[in-house]
Amino acid sequence: MANNLKCPKCGITELTSNVFEDVRVDSCSKCNGVWLHKGELNKIAHPHEGDLEYCSIEHIAEDRISEFNCPNCHDVKLKKVNFISYSDIVLEYCAKCEGIWLDRGELDAINSEIDNIHKAPESWAHRIMVFLSKLPF
Repeated sequence: MANNLKCPKCGITELTSNVFEDVRVDSCSKCNGVWLHKGELNKIAHPHEGDLEYCSIEHIAEDRISEFNCPNCHDVKLKKVNFISYSDIVLEYCAKCEGIWLDRGELDAINSEIDNIHKAPESWAHRIMVFLSKLPF
């Protein structure tokens, strides 16, 4: 992973590389935010089906531009995206390198949301759609 990345929130603090859940991530020692390169959110979040990153960026609104620049691309503004469309968890995403910035506590909130999804009973409509999606056509 590239080092010499600056925290998008603090602007001056250099991100340090740490191992979390067997994945090397870049974090800020000042604000405790974490920069995740493409694919890393799927590796460090609680076990789940599907691609969390795709679910989060599926419907990016062009007018939800963050005030912060990407620590990897430098001149690219991050975009605000909701972790899954109905969630109140707002992540910051770089459309160029596809990295994601998590503020302090957002990974815990994501994991809590995943746990709630796993606990929720599936509707019959969802079960039928899953069944149909597995049929060979």
